[in-house]
Amino acid sequence: MRSDTRNAYAEPAFAVLGAALLYFVRFGYDFGRSDQDEFLPYLLSRLHPGLLSHDWFVQTQTAGFNVRTYFVGLLEGLASLMPVWLAVLLVYAVTWFMIAAAVYALANVLTGDRLAATATVFLALVLTPQWTLGGNDLVHRMLVPSMPAWGLGLWGTVALLTRRTRRGAALLGLATWMQALVGLHLALLLGTVLLLRCLKASERAEALHRLRRFAGFYVLFAAPALLPLLYDQLTATASPEPGTPSRFYILAAFRAPHHYLPSSFSAHAAERFGLLAAGGLLALAFPPVRKMLRHLPFVGLVLALIAVACSLGLLFTEAWPVLLVTKLQLFKTTVLAKVLFLIILGAAGSLLLPTGLWKRISGLLATPWPPLLALAGWTFLFVGLITQKEFVLARLHPLAHQEEALAQVERWARTQTPEEAIFAVPPSIDSFRAGARRGIVVNFKAYPFRDALMDEWYRRLTDLAPIRPPVRGGAAVLPHLDAAYEGLSADELRRLAGTYGFTYVVRRTRLPWPHRGLAEVFRHGTWTVYRVLPDGP
Repeated sequence: MRSDTRNAYAEPAFAVLGAALLYFVRFGYDFGRSDQDEFLPYLLSRLHPGLLSHDWFVQTQTAGFNVRTYFVGLLEGLASLMPVWLAVLLVYAVTWFMIAAAVYALANVLTGDRLAATATVFLALVLTPQWTLGGNDLVHRMLVPSMPAWGLGLWGTVALLTRRTRRGAALLGLATWMQALVGLHLALLLGTVLLLRCLKASERAEALHRLRRFAGFYVLFAAPALLPLLYDQLTATASPEPGTPSRFYILAAFRAPHHYLPSSFSAHAAERFGLLAAGGLLALAFPPVRKMLRHLPFVGLVLALIAVACSLGLLFTEAWPVLLVTKLQLFKTTVLAKVLFLIILGAAGSLLLPTGLWKRISGLLATPWPPLLALAGWTFLFVGLITQKEFVLARLHPLAHQEEALAQVERWARTQTPEEAIFAVPPSIDSFRAGARRGIVVNFKAYPFRDALMDEWYRRLTDLAPIRPPVRGGAAVLPHLDAAYEGLSADELRRLAGTYGFTYVVRRTRLPWPHRGLAEVFRHGTWTVYRVLPDGP
């Protein structure tokens, strides 16, 4: 095995700072829409009681414990000291660096080669985005709950590999607070590895001792998050309302088939994950690579368990649909598989380098110059931000949104309508709650994961956008939903306003005249806002 490099901090500092720099240059940063529509309005309502108090989705979150409670609690604590956008940015930066450092640490623990570990960070976070099954990954261009969960979970995995079992279990428990599935998946995988090691007589006593400690500490730390969620699942209503499709259809086929159903996975992502898997397994066929890996049985068992998990996911989503198993999103485990395959490939690449070249590159990475170069890159970007350079501004997607016509509508709604106002908006719009700070009837993105609320979400959505239920939904159904919404007449909108209590209507197209009972109150670009007039005496 090749010897370690001299400096213990230069390589990880370069890996973290350099990968973050390249990620920002490639993907930029976003805020205030998309997946954040599931927690930013909830955060705003907790910071400002009364705000969004008439929004149905937000009220389902404030009514009790939910999957975002602890994550939003973390943001709430910070946002009480600083603006919301800064609190979110701070958590995003910290969790991004935490994930990058954890990937480096995991690769270094498994290979003992800092060059391979450095390469793995760039490969995993910058060069292979969503090379997984189900559209998941470690990092994204905006803060999502899975990011702190992966940061804590990967560090928990490193702790377990370095025989700090209680610390590892505690970190996985805390990961479950942030995003239950990430923490639970990792805990089940690592706990099963310890359980399987109990089958070997020579390791049984130690493995059983570690398993008891791991299980006990994980349950202790994860219980505040898992027990309320388990209670919610066990007390969920047994069947959907009459006339509503099955909850399996609503969740897996209509809302997010790209996450749940293998037949709807991106072909490109599946091919790329297959390429990683084939490359990693091929590399494992070479004895020098196997010799280099310090925890080969661990790697092999985890990859085998992920294969079993994906097989169960395939069985219980496509062949024999079971809602409870579907909710577990077993294909999310391929995020860890991607990291392990890249670590293997990084080790193989390091071994393929001639010894002289390996020493020169490793020696260079051990100096302060690479992290200083990365810092210089961040300084260049900061100066570009201050001086309003297009290269930097184009990567700050919230700034681009503020120039859009929709942002003007949101600003008008925020300043010219009562706090209790409720808006009907096109189903594809996912920035209105946070941008306008006003409630809406429903949209496609913000989805309640409690069983009984799935029915209400689907009913609201298809009332406002009446379409024939497609075989597969996801992003492909959004244009059809928007078209159906825009096709509603003034009379239909007034009837729906009586049902759902909205007082304003936002449309991309103007209603034909006469639009009885609706008064045009604002127009910008292609967007028009109507106020629903009260019924006459």
